[in-house]
Amino acid sequence: MIKVKILNHTFDRNEPTFRPLTFIRDMLYVDYSIELTTSDDFDYMFIGMSDFLDKEKPLQESIDWGLENLSKVSGDYFLFDGSDSTSLMGAYEVFKQSDAKYLFKNQLLSREDYKKPTAFNKWFFGNGSDLDLGYDIPKDEWNRIKLSGYNLGYLLPQYRDFQPINKNKNIDVCAIYQAKHNYSEDHGTRNDLLYTNHRTAAWDKLDSKFLDIRKDKLPYQEYIQTLYDSKIAISPFGMGELCFRDFECMQFGTIFIKPSMSIVNTTPNIYENNETYVSVNYDWSDLNEKVDYILSNFDSLNEKINHNIREKFLKEYSYENLCLYYYNLFRKLDGIGEE
Repeated sequence: MIKVKILNHTFDRNEPTFRPLTFIRDMLYVDYSIELTTSDDFDYMFIGMSDFLDKEKPLQESIDWGLENLSKVSGDYFLFDGSDSTSLMGAYEVFKQSDAKYLFKNQLLSREDYKKPTAFNKWFFGNGSDLDLGYDIPKDEWNRIKLSGYNLGYLLPQYRDFQPINKNKNIDVCAIYQAKHNYSEDHGTRNDLLYTNHRTAAWDKLDSKFLDIRKDKLPYQEYIQTLYDSKIAISPFGMGELCFRDFECMQFGTIFIKPSMSIVNTTPNIYENNETYVSVNYDWSDLNEKVDYILSNFDSLNEKINHNIREKFLKEYSYENLCLYYYNLFRKLDGIGEE
């Protein structure tokens, strides 16, 4: 039996970071001999981002604070950065300077893609900020940076409650999302303007010839009904690449358009261009072309894309797959013994 303690698992961002593991607690224990424990009798400790990252502090202060917290930890531990994006900002520095065996993230870029400095180490924000970061990660360290095996698709069980496909949709495009972010900072540097610019640009680019709804917010039930009645939904990036809207579109049978996910690595991964979603350039320069393409071929694409994404979701987002991911992780990773 491998015993794993999750430190402060209900605290702040640690709760959603580790929520998928709480769903499989019993299955891990009974079928895979992995016990999630609150006891101090453990083999390994999982430590969430709220215990080693503080984005309200300047970056170096956050790193120092995280390292100080980790210096008090006894035993072998893994770090879990459950933030929204592929960015390694702050987490990599703590990982590199600590005794952590591994750093886990829900989504990653390639080692090569991390080398280019970008705002907050978010590739989709471009560069030119006061906090542009890139990382040339040594191979031995890169081998200890891993995918967590889950992402937003595991957070809410209701995503599995697929609704019948609406064959009488009367709205071309649903563009409902928070477009203007309130003033916010990462480590003392504003990040809200980059978020806002990307999201409002989609509204600006969308041709008025389409029957569309562009709103910052609707009451939830009205939003869901509008999504259900729409042929297409626009799902921009936010502070990260994946979005709850992607899975809502799958649940309610709406084809979604979002910036290309081709360089984002995540497990499971439902994103296959023109098979499970339709990709656009990050600057939305081809948005109207893609909307025209979908509307011109809607009957066939509606059936194909909704079938594909739901089939892929059910196949890949199973609790058994997540259990197997961690069983194999403990069995194969260097320095971790087998039971």
